[in-house]
Amino acid sequence: MTALAGDHIVVKMTDNGSTERTFDTGDISSVNLGLTFKQHEVTGFGDEAQKFINGQMQSPVTVKGYLTTTASVGTHTVIAPLFAQGAQTTLTVQVGQNATPTSGDPQYSGDFIVESYKPTLENGSAIMFEAVLKPATGTAPTWATVS
Repeated sequence: MTALAGDHIVVKMTDNGSTERTFDTGDISSVNLGLTFKQHEVTGFGDEAQKFINGQMQSPVTVKGYLTTTASVGTHTVIAPLFAQGAQTTLTVQVGQNATPTSGDPQYSGDFIVESYKPTLENGSAIMFEAVLKPATGTAPTWATVS
């Protein structure tokens, strides 16, 4: 498998008016697409070791980047109102295969709420942010392809 470069990622979110917004290239520095299962212990009395089974999927997403206030597509412009209002958003992350994403490239998508939004202010540095998103519906986020 060919290694993919992280500089060919397109991140989109619907704003609090349900309009899909594509963040400007360079505004997002990382997206952590956490896919884990809550595990339950099912060890029996006669078992020699603990046993676990997977329960429901947990899919937290952490988005980090530069706090921008560009009209309509700024990271702060889109994410801050979603967080303040507890509004649902659709997150779409398209992964280009060492080039701008095109039809057939991997795409991750799901409906989320913004659990936390933390701008980081450092003297003499660009203002960064970290937002943690958690699934908003009972449907797990999915991997598909860009259409």
